[in-house]
Amino acid sequence: MAKKNVDEDGLMEEFDDEGGLEFDQGDELDFAGEDDLLTEDLEEEEDLAPSVLYKGISRPKTDEDWRQLLMEASREGVPVYQITDSYREGDLIVHPEFALGVVSKVISPKKMEVIFEHSKKLMAQNVTPPN
Repeated sequence: MAKKNVDEDGLMEEFDDEGGLEFDQGDELDFAGEDDLLTEDLEEEEDLAPSVLYKGISRPKTDEDWRQLLMEASREGVPVYQITDSYREGDLIVHPEFALGVVSKVISPKKMEVIFEHSKKLMAQNVTPPN
């Protein structure tokens, strides 16, 4: 037998008694430590690629603002662009032809906009090249 419940938005949801989760008053849920795991994973990801966006810096509005951050950025540890890699907004990359660039916008999981000193390019990411 299905029970109906109205959520805050007034949407109807159905819950089936068979196979559904049941809790007694004495049951306790323990989520301790999960936040720490998520935080540690994010911190490790952030350390992989240098970024021009750091705490206290707001997202630049124009290409020239991005270029200014690019010129001020440290070139140490900047990875060479790989079409198979994943990038985030603010990440620095080195392209063999266009030199140092900064990811100004992630458009989709496979497409990003990168600003270089003299140009702006739409580039691929997370793409596996054909064999």
